[in-house]
Amino acid sequence: MNVNKCNRGFLHRTTRLCTYTGAALFLVASPAQPAPYVINSAGKQVTGSAIQSAEDGTIRLTTLNGQTLTFRSGTYRQAFADKPKEMAQIKTLVKQKNLLAVVPILLGVKEKYRFLGWDHRACLMLARVYLPLKQYENSAREYEELFAAQPKLEKSPKERANYMQALLGSGRTSEVATMIDEDIASGSREAAARAQIVRGDMKAASGQHEEALLDYLRTAILFRAQTSVLPEATYKTAVALKTLNDPRAAEYFQKTIDEFPKSEFAELAKKGAQ
Repeated sequence: MNVNKCNRGFLHRTTRLCTYTGAALFLVASPAQPAPYVINSAGKQVTGSAIQSAEDGTIRLTTLNGQTLTFRSGTYRQAFADKPKEMAQIKTLVKQKNLLAVVPILLGVKEKYRFLGWDHRACLMLARVYLPLKQYENSAREYEELFAAQPKLEKSPKERANYMQALLGSGRTSEVATMIDEDIASGSREAAARAQIVRGDMKAASGQHEEALLDYLRTAILFRAQTSVLPEATYKTAVALKTLNDPRAAEYFQKTIDEFPKSEFAELAKKGAQ
């Protein structure tokens, strides 16, 4: 067997499994805004019936009484359009797991709604969707653009973990290693748990399957309170055991099915146990 080919397959398999659920939930659960609005420099929200943006960041808001207000770039804090009609189509495609068809629609939303809130939301959706499509460079680029626009999002353990997966898939392992160390030392239990899973993926990608298994097991055992990461950690433990031809893999596949029946990892565990 070609070891390098096997390692790449393990990385692609584990990366896809840890990201698709997050992407799908985000896309389907995106909340609608009741009406377009602008928050002016004084912090007051001005609601309207229609909104437009220009390339220079100028916003034109049609108020509820029909007046048109113009907000130049730098004279408002935030502008947000009402929910794009394209989101209904995206929701349908996500349910069908047709993520490839979602990409051009999101790119259109990102461009059409620039400066109107949905550009950043589309950017985040794209970053997540590119991961299961194995378009790691595109995912990393979207995350970097988003982090530059919304620095607070870079502190999100979930998004940092996804970004690390994108970097790992792009071959930027030294950056991943640095981020893993930062997150483990951050004091955040969730960040440390997610970083430890990524470290397992990084080790698996380099053929260190036993070391990867230990990272997944540690996460599943030592971070029981971080329930959001347990389905992934338990499932990846099963996958690592199966890669090592360890019969305990069946136990962890079943554990994933029994303890996390509503997660996508339960469905994947049923397939993996076959």
